[in-house]
Amino acid sequence: MRARRSPGPWFAAPVALFMLACFAAPIFIVTWFSLMPARSFDLTTAFTAENYVTAFTEGYARPLMWSLIGAAITTTVCAVLAWPSAVILHRHAGNWATVVAALIALPIFISESVRLFGMSVFMMPRGGILAGTLNALFGLQIGSILNTWSAALVGMIYVHLPFMLFPLLLGVSLIPADRIEAARDLGANRWQVFREVELPLAAPGLTIGALLTFVLCIGANAEAAILGGRAVTVITTAIEQRFSFAQDWPMGAALTVLVIAITAAIVLPVLARLDLNRLTRR
Repeated sequence: MRARRSPGPWFAAPVALFMLACFAAPIFIVTWFSLMPARSFDLTTAFTAENYVTAFTEGYARPLMWSLIGAAITTTVCAVLAWPSAVILHRHAGNWATVVAALIALPIFISESVRLFGMSVFMMPRGGILAGTLNALFGLQIGSILNTWSAALVGMIYVHLPFMLFPLLLGVSLIPADRIEAARDLGANRWQVFREVELPLAAPGLTIGALLTFVLCIGANAEAAILGGRAVTVITTAIEQRFSFAQDWPMGAALTVLVIAITAAIVLPVLARLDLNRLTRR
């Protein structure tokens, strides 16, 4: 009898070729460019590491730290806000859960820049919605957080909250109600139920949401540009300036490789421990 061959490699081949052409090849080219002399535009063999030395000695560490710290803060706040929302949607919203979820997802289909400019109008000290409302109702005069790091953080939380909420909602759905009841019958208080039952069972969804939010926040620059103004410079803005205004592609490529390496060092170990089969109920 002729041995049956698995069709798996044939089905995976188109995806593998796509990833090779659109993911691996650009990273290889960017890495090659990062080893070129400064302000050169041809792929030569005169490799040098001066761009990476410059990245750590000429002030690029600060935008990188702003990006990492902002991503970490945004991910943490989004997780704190998304957990009770996911629990309410799953257990108490009933037939309204789909409607509420659709309303939460609706802003994703609107341009991010349009939403952020709307937030900037909301935060304006004079003529802004927030300042005008507080002044009209309570006679309060408040300053503006616009063009500050706080405004950029608020914008990042607003934009990326759905990316945390929906994976976490899937994770919350993995928690059997009978286990919660059993824990309560055994005398566990609310905190113990959350720590020992709910959080471990919902961990896959929480992990996916945290990774999505963190990675997207590292690459976000619209919030810093529109809401943060000149007070905030993130690493993606520095990369854009190197590629465009400075016309220093090797330096921009070196910064890009550093961001990719740091992101991979954070994300890949987490993905290696993630049980996707359990998340998809397989």
